[in-house]
Amino acid sequence: MLNLGKIKRKGVGSVMTTLRVPVSRKVIQWAIANGEKSEDELRRKYRLDVWEAPKTDHDFPTFKQVQNFSRDTRIPFNYFFKSEVPEEKNTFVKFRTINNVAVQPSRRLIDTIHAMESRQAWMKEYLLGQDGQARFELSQSINEDMRVGAVAQNISKLLNLSDIFTQSLGDDDFFNDLRAKISKLGIMVMQNGIVGTNTHRSLNVDEFRAFVLIDEVIPLIFINGADSKKAKIFSLVHELVHTLLGRSEVLNASLEDDVASERWINQVTVNILMPEEKLRLEIKDSRSAEDNLKHVSRKFHTSLVATAIRLRSIGIYDQKLVDWAQDEQQRYLKQKKKSSGGDFYNTALSRVDRRFANAVINRESSGNMAIATAASMLGVTLKTYDATVDKLLGTA
Repeated sequence: MLNLGKIKRKGVGSVMTTLRVPVSRKVIQWAIANGEKSEDELRRKYRLDVWEAPKTDHDFPTFKQVQNFSRDTRIPFNYFFKSEVPEEKNTFVKFRTINNVAVQPSRRLIDTIHAMESRQAWMKEYLLGQDGQARFELSQSINEDMRVGAVAQNISKLLNLSDIFTQSLGDDDFFNDLRAKISKLGIMVMQNGIVGTNTHRSLNVDEFRAFVLIDEVIPLIFINGADSKKAKIFSLVHELVHTLLGRSEVLNASLEDDVASERWINQVTVNILMPEEKLRLEIKDSRSAEDNLKHVSRKFHTSLVATAIRLRSIGIYDQKLVDWAQDEQQRYLKQKKKSSGGDFYNTALSRVDRRFANAVINRESSGNMAIATAASMLGVTLKTYDATVDKLLGTA
């Protein structure tokens, strides 16, 4: 730990002390490289050249400046008191689907995973407090030596998906029904498109679509809410398969990507979302290939490209339809307008697992948790906590 430099300033009738921090040049440069703001932005705002090569104690940043620099870069404040570059052991990085594990994850991904780990740990303690023998019984219930079709059928039965496929649901309702079924299996399902409640820190779909944190009591699936509706459905099922395998993952692929290590899992996911026998029943000769594709995509809540690839794989159509789907999907994405935030309470409740929310409310209502803590865990303010609880319990 470095000592703080103290520089006295004379005021009228008193002596004030300004605390300055001799921050290591290495740490400053590491923070610039791994923080959220660009180097240009930071150098315009702070005297970084002076901080990096101080000639006197006056050149050290003040305590307040270090606080602001920490906030801007999203680098933990205590890192700036280290003499060497901090070594972050982000073990989850090795679970990424595609990206090179040497690539530094963003502060937004790091902060999101840490927040979910904290909630997972709390929920685990809560469940073990109710039942010391509580365990997630489905962990490692499948393995990659099993036949894809058989595994997909078993998971579909486990989720009772036959009743969903008979309904005419929009993508949102389908996702919510699927999420509720997965939660009932004993898996926390969280989602968010931003870090916590900070609307200025949106999550990047290009970096990750979802992740799963394996635990012997309460595994957790997190869905990047910034993704498209159909992509979120794929990610949810894909991460369910990972959970049943008992393997943590940070997913940054889609159903349309062919990743060797994910091929078996993607095949299972495809067979769950688009079972061949049901798919074939939806194809009508009276419709064009393009119209059949659009119909099936809506029916099974999968993207045009993923659906076209599936139809090609079972021999109904060829690559020509996949090419058309890619062009059509790109055109749609360019035209798509960003939707509004929607109802505050619905958005807040959509971010947390329902079982987790009920557990937090139960702990708070029993007097064993401060309301401020409960509100923070649910991602709402103290002012909106009661209304959020009423909405959750159906009394609003």
